[in-house]
Amino acid sequence: MTDSPARTYAERLAAASPVAAAALALGGLAEPSDRKAQIVRLGDRAGLVLVHSPDDFDPHFARPDSGTAVCAQQVYRVLNAEQAARVSVLCTACERAAEAIGRARIDEMRQAANEAGARVRTDPNPDDPEWQAALEHLTVTLAFLSKHDPVTSEAINSAAQEIADELAPAKPTEGDVLIAQLAKLGRRAYPGGEGGVSYLIMAVDPDAPDDPTFPYGHPHVLMYAGEQADRPASQHREPWSAHLHGADGDYVATIGANFSGRLDATADAARCAREVDQWLRAFHGTPAA
Repeated sequence: MTDSPARTYAERLAAASPVAAAALALGGLAEPSDRKAQIVRLGDRAGLVLVHSPDDFDPHFARPDSGTAVCAQQVYRVLNAEQAARVSVLCTACERAAEAIGRARIDEMRQAANEAGARVRTDPNPDDPEWQAALEHLTVTLAFLSKHDPVTSEAINSAAQEIADELAPAKPTEGDVLIAQLAKLGRRAYPGGEGGVSYLIMAVDPDAPDDPTFPYGHPHVLMYAGEQADRPASQHREPWSAHLHGADGDYVATIGANFSGRLDATADAARCAREVDQWLRAFHGTPAA
């Protein structure tokens, strides 16, 4: 590998002929940025660097510290990062070789990740230097694959999303919001469901024990919003209704007037809780427990 001459490569190219100078000027105006990025990614994936040869204007790929390009041309100089980012044309033989090298490297990284992953899963011990080395190797290989291998990248992103979903706090349901509003009034309600219908169930007695099975054998109130109580609160579209049932489960009465307005989940839950609490406090015909 020889030292760079006093003149830049662009200056040498422009001096070669008027046609070359015009082509250089036109290329500088019309280089497609996606093609430049594609070449940079290809070199990164294959572990190659962009170089110039003494006898060819098109850049080539070479292994770092090699005196010849992958197409066997002699290396004249290595392009720095800024120069490499401007490359939009490439030696065809080098491009084909880089694609093959990149595919082989992905296969090698997949195998290495599988082996390192197997070691990390087997007898995990953060104090074991061998285990630490396997974990570091796994991290490096997965970082490469997530960047250059769409299959692995999709799998990593999917797994990461599943973990994030599991760790994320659950979004409140319509029932959660109404349970909270009833609790403010000293009443306990519990989620339930049967035959595709979800609801909240609450004992009529405000001093009932904190037991989700208790209301079923005692006078109770069933509450649902359009026969559902477990939709996300953000999807609340139908107003809550409440219905009094006896200890045997038979329907007794509808509590409060039929509300037909449109409220958000919190406002509608507050309305329903208030109406149920007031109605029960004023009701004198509560069935015996």
